[in-house]
Amino acid sequence: MFEGVFMHQYKSVLVAVDFSANSKVALMRGMELAQRYSASLKIIHVVDIPTYPVLEDVSVMGLPGVLDPQLTEPLTQVATKQLTSLLVKIGLDESDGDLLVGDVSAEIVNCVSENSIDLLVLGKHGTSGWKKIFGSTASHIMNNVGCDVLAINLDKE
Repeated sequence: MFEGVFMHQYKSVLVAVDFSANSKVALMRGMELAQRYSASLKIIHVVDIPTYPVLEDVSVMGLPGVLDPQLTEPLTQVATKQLTSLLVKIGLDESDGDLLVGDVSAEIVNCVSENSIDLLVLGKHGTSGWKKIFGSTASHIMNNVGCDVLAINLDKE
């Protein structure tokens, strides 16, 4: 029945984290899969900074708004420290992680594309803006990435 079907050999695994206890479960699963497939592993965190719509931006350029640097800088500094600490704690190098700023789904989709990722691992639930991960954010990600997506059911962990 499944003759000729083979298991995909992942070469690169991307894990998106939000620093919640739940996303750490997804991180451990992503690490386990990367090790099992001898794949490269990349960890990302997206700082989801709210934008403020500016009428001219929206009407003239189609842009969603502008980022407030006073908001962006402190949030990215804290997130950078958290990401660095997490990478050190799990025995990875700082180069194995990236901090991205912007719309969560767009940044994840871009990261997958730019890094030729084979498998994206993320959790279904989180504590920050990721609570909606299985709403429009996940829908956008799953419809726009060119790789397999493993969404860890954190309610069962």
